[in-house]
Amino acid sequence: MKTGAVVSPVKNQLKTRVVYFAVAIALMLGLANARIASAQNASQAVIPFAFSANHQAFPAGHYRVFRESESYLRVVSTETGISTGLMVRTTRNFEVKPKNSLVFLRDGRGYQLLTVQFAQGSVGVQSELAVQPKSEREIAKATTGATMVIGMN
Repeated sequence: MKTGAVVSPVKNQLKTRVVYFAVAIALMLGLANARIASAQNASQAVIPFAFSANHQAFPAGHYRVFRESESYLRVVSTETGISTGLMVRTTRNFEVKPKNSLVFLRDGRGYQLLTVQFAQGSVGVQSELAVQPKSEREIAKATTGATMVIGMN
C-alpha cells in the first residue's frame, strides 16, 4: 500500500506554471537592472572639435565612453574603432547631474578633456583625468568661461 499523498495533475500543472512565471519575472528584473547599471557606466557623444586627453590627440567625431572601474575610462571612436584607456580620479557627490557630460578646457593648445561626469541616480560620479598636471586642473577650476560641456547620451 502506498503512503504518499496523491496530488492531482491539475495542481501539478498549476505549480509548474507558477514556478515558470516566477523565474521569468526574476530574469526580466535582473536584465532590467543590468541594462540600467551598464547605461550609467557607458555613454556616447559627438565631439565637434579635435581634443586631447592625457597627452593623446583625438580627432573630432563620434565617441563612446566606458567607465570600466573607479580609476579607468575607455574612449572608443565609433568611426575608426580606435580605443584608448585613460587613468582617472573618481569622486562622488550628492549634486544631482541631469545627464552624463564631458567637460573640456580650451586654451592656446586647443581643447583638453578635463572631466567626465556620469549621472547615477541621486549620486553624481565625476572622473578627472589622473595624468593631467595639477596646474591645468587649477586653471580649469579658476576659469569658467574657457570650459565647454558636451552632453552624452
